[in-house]
Amino acid sequence: MNKTTEREVYHWLRSHKAVAGRWLGSVMAFGIGNGLMIIVQAWCLAAIVHTLVMDGQERTVILPYLVGFLLASLMRAGCLLGREMAGFRAGLAVRRQMRQMLLERMGQLGPAVIGQRPAGEWLTLLLEQVEELQDFFARYLPQMSLSWLIPLIILLVVLPQNWAVTVIFLGTAPLIPLFMILVGKQASEANRRNFQALSRLSSHFLDRLQGVATLRLFYRSQQEKAMVATAAESFRLKTMQVLRLAFLSSAVLEFFAAVSIALTALYLGMSYLGYLDFGLWGESLTLFTGLFLLLLAPEFYQPLRELGTFYHARAQAIGAGDRLMHFLNEPVPERPQGGGDCPEQPAADIVCEGLTVRAPGSDKLLLNQLSFTVAAGEHLAVVGLSGAGKSTLLNVLLGFLAYEGSLRVNGVELRELNPDSWRRQLTWLGQNPLLVCGSIVENVRLGRETLSSTDIETALRLAHADEVVAGLEQGLETVLGEAASRLSVGQAQRIALARAIVRPAQLVLLDEPTASLDRDSERLVDDGMNRYSMDKTVIMVTHRLEQVLRADRVLVLHDGQLVESGSSAALRQKNGYFAQLWNEWAQELNERDDDLNPLNNGASDCA
Repeated sequence: MNKTTEREVYHWLRSHKAVAGRWLGSVMAFGIGNGLMIIVQAWCLAAIVHTLVMDGQERTVILPYLVGFLLASLMRAGCLLGREMAGFRAGLAVRRQMRQMLLERMGQLGPAVIGQRPAGEWLTLLLEQVEELQDFFARYLPQMSLSWLIPLIILLVVLPQNWAVTVIFLGTAPLIPLFMILVGKQASEANRRNFQALSRLSSHFLDRLQGVATLRLFYRSQQEKAMVATAAESFRLKTMQVLRLAFLSSAVLEFFAAVSIALTALYLGMSYLGYLDFGLWGESLTLFTGLFLLLLAPEFYQPLRELGTFYHARAQAIGAGDRLMHFLNEPVPERPQGGGDCPEQPAADIVCEGLTVRAPGSDKLLLNQLSFTVAAGEHLAVVGLSGAGKSTLLNVLLGFLAYEGSLRVNGVELRELNPDSWRRQLTWLGQNPLLVCGSIVENVRLGRETLSSTDIETALRLAHADEVVAGLEQGLETVLGEAASRLSVGQAQRIALARAIVRPAQLVLLDEPTASLDRDSERLVDDGMNRYSMDKTVIMVTHRLEQVLRADRVLVLHDGQLVESGSSAALRQKNGYFAQLWNEWAQELNERDDDLNPLNNGASDCA
C-alpha cells in the first residue's frame, strides 16, 4: 500500500468518528481526569516522604496526604473504568454503522453482483475486518489527543519546579513517536497482507467445506486438504510477521522511555551530590521537588508509550479499512430506479422486446435481444443449460440488473417502477431455502407482524408444512436453529413455501425450487406451489419433466438467446434443441429412479 492510499484510508476512517462523537468525548474527559489524578498522587507521595524524612514530623501530620492519595487512587480507577467503557461504546457505534453501510451496499448491489464473490469473502468483510476497527476508535484516536494533552499538563506542572527537567522531557519525547512511526509503517503493510491472506483462506475453506461431499465423490479430499493447509500456513506466517513488528515496536518504545527516565534520574542524582547546580529557579533542590519530578517522569512518557502500543490498532484498521473503503466507494451498477407504483391487478402481464443485459462492470452479454410475452395468469417454464441466462432473466425481473430494450409490466416500463413497489407484487422461491434462527411463526411472518394465526396456519396447510409442525414438540413455536438445522431440506422448503404463500403477489418467480428435494418432498412442494399460484402469473426456471409439462408455454434459452418458444408438446415434435434437452432429462430420470418415474412411458415415447 503506497503512502497516498494509506492517507486516504486513514482520513476515510477518521471521517466516521462523528458517529461516536459523544463517547469519544467521554473517553477524552476520563483520560484527562486520569492524568490529573496522577499528578495529585505524585504530589501526595512526595509530600508524605518529605514530611517524614526531611521535616521529621509525626505520622499524624501526613494523614491528610494519605487521604488525598487514596481519594485520587479511587478517582483514577473510576476514570480508567469509565474510559474503557466509553471507548467500547465508541467502537461499537462505529462498527454498527459500518456493518449497516455494508449491508445496505450489498442490498444495492443485489444478488447478481454479490454472487460473483465467494461467501467466505463477504463473511470476512462483515465480521473480521469490521471488528478490527474497534481499537482504532476506542483507543487509538482518543490516545492521539491524550498523548499531547497529558504531557502538556505535566510540563506546565514541572516547569515551575525545574526547567532542566522540562528540557529533558521536551528533548526526549519526540524520539518515541518518531520510531513508532518508522515501525508502524511496516506494520500497516503487514496487516494489509494479513487481511488479504485471511480473506483468501476464509473463502477457500468455506467453499471447500460446502462442497465436501463432491470432493469425496471425486477423490479430491487429500488434494484439497493440502491446499487448505498451504493457505493456512501462509496466513500463519503473515500473522507472525505482524506480531513480530508489534513486539519490535513495543521494545523500541520501552527502550527510549527507559533512557529518558534514566536521564531525569541521573540529573536529579548529580544535583543532590552537588555536581550539577543548574535548572533551579533560585532555590535548592529539595527532596519533595526531586521525588515529585521523578514520580512524574514515567507518567510523562506513559501516554506516548500507550500511543505506541495502540499504533498497531491503527495499522490493523488501515489494513482492514482499505478493503472496506474500496467496497463502499465502488460504483453501484445501474439498475431500474423509477418512482412509479406498480399497477394493481390480480396477475401480472409482461411484454419483453429486445431485452439485452450486460454483466455488471463489463460488456459481456448475458442476455441478447430476448422478445417474448407472458399473459396475465400464464405459467411459463424457462429451460436451458447452466449459463444459458435463466437466473439472469429472473434477476432482471426482480430489478437487480439494468437492461437495454423494453420490459413492460402491466403496461409500464420496469425501469420506471419504484423497486420496492414492484417487489411487493412478487414472490420468489429458490432451491436453497433460507430460514432464520427463530420459530416457525417468525420464519413464516418474517417481519409481517399483521399476519394472523389463521393466515399462518392456512399457509402451512397449503404448503403441506402442517405435517412438519405436527411432528415437532413445540409446534409453531419450535426454534429451528441456525440454517434450519432441525429440519430436512424438504421440510425447510415447505416452510419457505408457506412464507411465500402468505404474501399477496401478481407474479411468482420460481428458481428450481424442487431441485434439491427427494421425490416425496418434491411432490408435496409442487402441489403446494400449484394451489398457491393457480390464479397468478408464474415464471419458473426448471428442468423437471412434470413441471415443464404442466407449464402453458416454454422458453428455451441458449448462450443468452431465446432459441425456441412454445408448448412442450409442440417443441418436442420439432426435434430441435428443446427435444435434445428433454431426452437428456428423461434419460437421467430413468437412470436415477426408473420405478418412481410417473412419466416413464410418456418420456420413452417422446424420446
